[in-house]
Amino acid sequence: MLVNEAAHTGNPREGTGPRLLQKRLPEFIPVTPRSAVLFRFGEQCNNDCPMCSNTGRGDLFFHSTEELLRRVAFLRDTGFRRAVVTGGEATIHPGFWQVVERLAAYAMVWDTNTHGRTFSRPGFARRAVDTGLQRAIVSLHSQDPATGAAIAGRTEAAHHEVVAGIEQLVAAGVEVMLNCVINRLNLEQLDDYLQAGYAHFGQQVMYKFVFPTTSGRGGQWPAIATLRYADARVPLDRLRAAAARLGVRLFFESFPNCVLGDPAAVNLGRRAFGETHYLDDRAGDRVYSMRHIEAALAVYAEHCRTCPAVRRCPGVTREYARTHGVDELIPFAGLPAE
Repeated sequence: MLVNEAAHTGNPREGTGPRLLQKRLPEFIPVTPRSAVLFRFGEQCNNDCPMCSNTGRGDLFFHSTEELLRRVAFLRDTGFRRAVVTGGEATIHPGFWQVVERLAAYAMVWDTNTHGRTFSRPGFARRAVDTGLQRAIVSLHSQDPATGAAIAGRTEAAHHEVVAGIEQLVAAGVEVMLNCVINRLNLEQLDDYLQAGYAHFGQQVMYKFVFPTTSGRGGQWPAIATLRYADARVPLDRLRAAAARLGVRLFFESFPNCVLGDPAAVNLGRRAFGETHYLDDRAGDRVYSMRHIEAALAVYAEHCRTCPAVRRCPGVTREYARTHGVDELIPFAGLPAE
């Protein structure tokens, strides 16, 4: 995999930033029986997370049920047999059941990326499983109700709905991964979060910890806008020690390998469920390689060219490089190249 030079990124602290590198990957790849597509229902959501990574664009907010059904047919005709349903929050769309039932009618299984609150309703999780749901990533950003409510922009009652939704999903036999986006409100709670999750769910759920992006409409929220990778190093060390002690499955997203201190670490990125493709969210008539999208959003320092972990490393966002620079990226030395 080649790493090619990208344009200079301005750094407000220095005027002009360093020359950055970027991976070049094909925009389109074939659809195979093993392919999975990320399928967004629109950006509508009944949470109000101050760190929201959605664009906030009006034309992406809501797609009619008829349009979503057209997209389902397009995905079937393109050859997909698995879709990852997301939003916004897909479960609040008025045509939710009609759309997922159409997926089932086309023999397509589905997973979901969700805030989990809707699954707290009696029978909702069981009906979803009967309609083809197999796996769920549920956003739960703190074990503490007050902190969780602040991060989700809702009340503590909404936090308890998320926990109840997770319980219902687990009871229905869904494979669940909890998604925690780190920020300055929960940074010092990460190991407590893991221990509380273990006390509640045992080893029935997996955990994914995400470094936040500032490219969405919530990018100016101070709890993420001022966060640096260096701030997360000690909390991550405590987190991994707790995971090893508890024997739980732990994953990361958007952490450079050098920050994790592990050249072999695999970031799940936007491909947490193995998504190979992304359905264009605006027109809904074209699919792109997910790896291409991830590569287009990531940049690397010039000195990362020599790092043996660069092939698997997710790099940093252009926004992060612009704000904080890339001095935190330190190549691994003395290791064979991949």
